[in-house]
This record gives sequence, structure tokens and C-alpha cells, in this order.
Amino acid sequence: MKRMNAHAVSPVVGVMLMLVVTIIIAAVVSAFGGAMGGSQQKTPQVTLTATPVIQAFRDTITTNGATANYPDDFTAANGIEFENQGGDTISLNDINVVLERDGSKYTITPGDMLNDPSVAGSGEWLILPDITDGGYFLKIGATPSDKTISPGDKFMFYADGHYDATDSTSFTGSTKGKYLVWRPDGTASGFGVQFGTKLGWTVIDRSTSKPISSGYVVFR
Repeated sequence: MKRMNAHAVSPVVGVMLMLVVTIIIAAVVSAFGGAMGGSQQKTPQVTLTATPVIQAFRDTITTNGATANYPDDFTAANGIEFENQGGDTISLNDINVVLERDGSKYTITPGDMLNDPSVAGSGEWLILPDITDGGYFLKIGATPSDKTISPGDKFMFYADGHYDATDSTSFTGSTKGKYLVWRPDGTASGFGVQFGTKLGWTVIDRSTSKPISSGYVVFR
């Protein structure tokens, strides 16, 4: 008559229990990690192209440096035209535009307002045609309240104004010329780019603080 060895069964059961516990822990950790990953914001994937736009440019005095003198009732819808050529739909409320020139950067947000010339006086800022809600971004062919930019849609990123320093004695030979300017209402200083030089741009997703697209334009 054979006897069963109970001592041999105990280690096997212990190993099996350890394996089961390990598998359960791994499954819980995997499920938790998946949930965490799913809750993270994703940066939109969009192919944007940029076109420099100069609708009108006029400065009646070219000798007074960075000060513009516009004719009466003059307006100019200048800036950068962006087109969503494919990818996700984005909202103009959810992006920043970062401008870069010679290592200097300047950020425009959806909350920034175009400069009010009634406050700025006869400085380098002007009112655009009555087509915006006061902000820098406007979907082309839509009302100012329509902020969604789907593939095929275009939007403008407007500049506040411009000036011509072609004959200014306060500018050197390399910096004499025409400039496009951004200066949000209420800010102490602005950002300008000389015609014929590269202006870098980056569209940033506000929720992730990561770039959606970038490139450069040259105004002429």
C-alpha cells in the first residue's frame, strides 16, 4: 500500500498561489496605467500652411522712426492667413501663436485684444475693417463667433498696424524699411518684423502647451 507525500504538495500550492497573486497585481497595474493614459490630453494633429497677407500699407511720414501716420479713415487687414490642410479640427479659442524673430519671441493668445487707436493716439496702431470681435484670430468666411477650424478652413491672424522707417535717421542702413507690428491692447511694448526678413511662427495647443505646427513667413 502506497502513501501520499503531503510535504510535496504544499510547495506546489504555494508557488501556484504566488503566481495567481502576481498575475492579479499585474492586471490591476495594467488597467490603472491604461486609465491614466486614456485621460491624458492629446495634442491635435493638423497640417497648417501660412501665407503672408498685406492688404494695404500706408505711412505718410517715413522719417519719424517707429511711428505710423495713416491717412484719415485708413484700414488694413494685414497679417498671416493660415489654412488647415488636413488632420484634426481645432478651435481658435484653444491656440496661442508664438512669433519669433532674431531669437526674440512674442505670444498672442485668444484673450488678447487688438490695440485701440483711440487710446494709442497717432502711434503705429490702427483699427482693422469692422470684421473682427476685437481679437487677433478670425475664421475666413464666417462670423467672429465661429471658432472651429476644420480641414479646408482658413483663418486670419491679424497684425495691429505697420510703419515705414525707410528714411528715418534713427534707424541704421540695415534696419531702415517697412515693418508690421503686433501690440495687444493694454501692453507696454509690442513686436515688429521688418519686411524682407523671416518671421517664425508656432501654433501652440493651449491644453497641452505643445506645438501643433510651425514655420515662417516673409512679408514683402
